[in-house]
Amino acid sequence: MKILIGVFQKDGIEHYIVQENGVISLEVDPKNMYFENYTFIKLRDPIISSYESVRNGEGVFDFRYGPVTSGVGEAGIYHLYTYGERILSVDVDLSYKSRKLDQMISGRDPKEALKFVESICGNFAFSHSVAFSRAVENSLGINIDPVTESLRIVGIELERIYNHLYVISQLALAASQKVLSSHLSYLFEESLRLNKIFSNSRYLKNFNRIGEIKIPDGEKLQTLKEGILKIIDDFKKLYDHALASGNFIDRLYSTAVLKMSDALKIGITGPTLRATGVKEDLRYGNWMYEDLQISTKNDGDALSRMEVRAEEIFESSKIILQKIQILQKIQNFKTTPESMEKRSNGLGYCESPSGTIVYVIETKDSKISDLYISTPSFFGFKGVANAMIGNVFTDFQFAIESFGINFADAAL
Repeated sequence: MKILIGVFQKDGIEHYIVQENGVISLEVDPKNMYFENYTFIKLRDPIISSYESVRNGEGVFDFRYGPVTSGVGEAGIYHLYTYGERILSVDVDLSYKSRKLDQMISGRDPKEALKFVESICGNFAFSHSVAFSRAVENSLGINIDPVTESLRIVGIELERIYNHLYVISQLALAASQKVLSSHLSYLFEESLRLNKIFSNSRYLKNFNRIGEIKIPDGEKLQTLKEGILKIIDDFKKLYDHALASGNFIDRLYSTAVLKMSDALKIGITGPTLRATGVKEDLRYGNWMYEDLQISTKNDGDALSRMEVRAEEIFESSKIILQKIQILQKIQNFKTTPESMEKRSNGLGYCESPSGTIVYVIETKDSKISDLYISTPSFFGFKGVANAMIGNVFTDFQFAIESFGINFADAAL
């Protein structure tokens, strides 16, 4: 099935960014293709609304939540329309985080632009870095070597682990499971410390570079291996305990349900899509992932989204350990990018912790002349707006946390 995740015009010609079977493609002026989310993507309106919009009527009022208040970690506003406790429709205002990033990055040298890219959204800094680097490399004719690709995969999976740990800890906190939340928060902090030891950055910044990557020594690889084994062992015990907690599971089950048909119609990717039963993951298209096991669930609720993320933590640890084992066998390795044919534009993408990140760039005189960015949080907020319809106010936090999205990642 084809998923539309981007629309832009260049020289009067419309381009679609389409995801299908783990592969991203650019469809040029595809007049024979129809997607329900076309207008939503093309306009990129900073106000994202649920499909069912009920803003007026007897007793209906707008409960405005944000931009700065307890429970909202970033500057953004939720408009929850209700006549009491049950939510009728939702508007999400992204405008407080809009930074005109395309204008900030255009005209810069790729290496300089990479610093801006890593600052778009701290939680997904490494995924943005890799997607952008791949786009630049495709444009400038740089073919990276297997060592660089392996280390990038390690970084992406480390980012996936700490993001998923954070999401699950926040869900536990929302369900008043304070002991569980505290232990998960500890593991989240440990994963950030491990990132620091491995890459010199808690959020894996300045680790990846255009055409290459910083090379960790053998001691760092061994420390990473031991740290991952410890975190996964502790997480398994906590997760088994969480699944045995009826109070916790009941709060997530059937909460903020997003149906498969709605997820596909919106353009949802990542764990949220896989929680509706769709086995779609960009890592399928990368031959460097061996025996990849993709987790899916079918209910599309907050519980399914948590279960997918938990199972991905175990899979990510397996991937990291596999890559460490390979890298430890290589003595005195170094990255050696190879040259290939240059082109005026480049496409790069990455399976981030919350879904697909895509960069389409144009270069001129070795500088970024134009770019288009597609991020999972933009679609995720549309998913939240629709999943919240019919739920009550106390379900709000479960919806927001289980989607694992960020205003900074959505409002470019």
